Amino acid sequence: YSLLGAMRAVAQMISYEVPLLLSSLVVVMMTGSMNLGRIVDAQNQYTWGLPHWYIFTPWGFAAFLLYAIATTAESNRSPFDLPEGESELVAGYFTEYSGFKFALFFLGEYVGMLSVSGLGATLFLGGWSAPFSFLSWVPSWIWFFGKVMLSICVFIWLRGTLPRLRQDQLMNFAWKFVLPLSLLTLFVAGLWRF
Repeated sequence: YSLLGAMRAVAQMISYEVPLLLSSLVVVMMTGSMNLGRIVDAQNQYTWGLPHWYIFTPWGFAAFLLYAIATTAESNRSPFDLPEGESELVAGYFTEYSGFKFALFFLGEYVGMLSVSGLGATLFLGGWSAPFSFLSWVPSWIWFFGKVMLSICVFIWLRGTLPRLRQDQLMNFAWKFVLPLSLLTLFVAGLWRF
């Protein structure tokens, strides 16, 4: 069971890592920099009091949806929680771990979820900038952690809402839908930029 769970985990990680990087590359390409501070500064402009976040552009919204799907799969959250499919694999590759070792795996998943939420807030939601220009007096760390906590709440909400996919559905969704759509989003963003 541990070997089957590990094989599922590796297949899922490889399948969803590529769309994750391609959707992040869209933002890097539009900003012209890999510096996260410059990415936030590029989004820290207001037009009529509304922010210029990348999620509000057509290419940015598509890239954000692809980023959200890929990060959900990378963090092994439902419906992409096949590596630890309790009903068919007896907890997958966690079978050999119990006690504190299992707690470290579980903590690692939540730390990973926190980090991808922080990166998503930085890339698509303006990072530490306020959502409206008249709220810029609120400290920037409150805005950043508020966006991260909202993203984590959505992760937890999706886990309790969506059913688990089968392994073939997971792989077909990654290679036949998410990857071509992320390549199309990258192409559209390139046309938008140049």
